[in-house]
Amino acid sequence: MDFNTVLMSIGNKLPRDGVASITLKDKFEKLSEESQKSAITQLSVLNLKSPALVFWVGTFLLGGFGVGRFMIGDMILGFVRLGLNLPFIMTMVIATASGISEDHILTQVSGLSMFANWTVWWIVDMFLVGKKLRKKNYEKINAVFDNLK
Repeated sequence: MDFNTVLMSIGNKLPRDGVASITLKDKFEKLSEESQKSAITQLSVLNLKSPALVFWVGTFLLGGFGVGRFMIGDMILGFVRLGLNLPFIMTMVIATASGISEDHILTQVSGLSMFANWTVWWIVDMFLVGKKLRKKNYEKINAVFDNLK
């Protein structure tokens, strides 16, 4: 089996620079035929994450809570993002429960801060999460080829 067939199944999960595909193809072709078969078997069970799913669900829809970061395994930044939102959410809950109106300065500042926090991180993650996920997928595949040498 040639690597182009393999690349068609995993190509959308790799970095888009083209270098990753060429590097992996070179490594694949240097393997013996038996190692190539083993590599294909290992790639089929490697559990590469889909950048499209992570983008639309984790970043676009639920990005304000850091879900995209959790989905790519970046737990520390995911918890930081979630932790940054909790004070604003708690302030809004307490203000609502105590009957403070929406016109009160506390609710306005808290709401504006939360909106700014979500928006900035959301825009940053729109660009970075996909790149980081593709890089992690590449590293997983690269590790399979390195272990078969």
